Amino acid sequence: MKSIDVFSALDLVPQPLLIVTAGDPSNPRRRGGMTVAWASRVSWNPPLFAISIGSSKYTYQLIKEYGAFAVHTVSRKLVDAAMNVFGSLSGRDVDKFKLLGVEPVKARRVTAPIIPVAPLIMECRVVSEHAVGDHALIVAKVLEAYQGSEDKPLAFLHANAVEIELPSE
Repeated sequence: MKSIDVFSALDLVPQPLLIVTAGDPSNPRRRGGMTVAWASRVSWNPPLFAISIGSSKYTYQLIKEYGAFAVHTVSRKLVDAAMNVFGSLSGRDVDKFKLLGVEPVKARRVTAPIIPVAPLIMECRVVSEHAVGDHALIVAKVLEAYQGSEDKPLAFLHANAVEIELPSE
């Protein structure tokens, strides 16, 4: 077996490609979002989902303030937004939704902006937070889930958005 660099190995583990949003959907100065790949379901009962984000991020501050966030899977239609806006600009400096020409809608059960064209949307209420190295692991209960489109979600592998081949039924 050939040894490889630990960070190179971690880049080869497929991750979800998600946009996490938080804050007041009707207030451009108090809403934000960011691209997240470090995320996972962590419990069946209750249904818990965890995200790992840097504590210096504006979205992290909004999650702390509002105690909630929304998770959106990314499709081909949203990949540019995920990589070049939510994944590279700070919500402290720009309203990412306005920049994209997306009018966020209000979440059903939490205070968070919703991107209505995402393939899957989950509304989450924070239940705990854990310091993990240079990131914060935020565990949240999934309160509501719905589809915004029938588009296929993408994954994140080796710094690229990749399609997931779903098994035929």
